[in-house]
Amino acid sequence: MTTLERAFELADAGSCRTVSDIRRQLTKERHDQVDAHLASGALKKQLLARIAAAAAR
Repeated sequence: MTTLERAFELADAGSCRTVSDIRRQLTKERHDQVDAHLASGALKKQLLARIAAAAAR
């Protein structure tokens, strides 16, 4: 699984409440170049939307 795929999975699962939480978890799971993968503002917006949707469930 790629870093981005895992980031979206974590956001959808609701186990991470912020993008920083996702970043920490990905680093803990030893994914490469986490900061570079999550640097895009558009990606952060998508992750935050998924985090919010997971919290609403």
